[in-house]
Amino acid sequence: MHFDLADLRLFIHVAESPSLTQGARRAHLSPAAASARIKALEAQLDSRLLYRDSRGWN
Repeated sequence: MHFDLADLRLFIHVAESPSLTQGARRAHLSPAAASARIKALEAQLDSRLLYRDSRGWN
């Protein structure tokens, strides 16, 4: 399994932030791009990394 360090850094930024938008901003990405990259990382791992609800990410 190969992990892109940029994706792992993005995950850390989002996990440490109160929202995906703020984590994406710290990683210098749009929220849509950050969401797509995290979803791709979850697909690669076949595991949920962040839980989404009606208010966003958890």
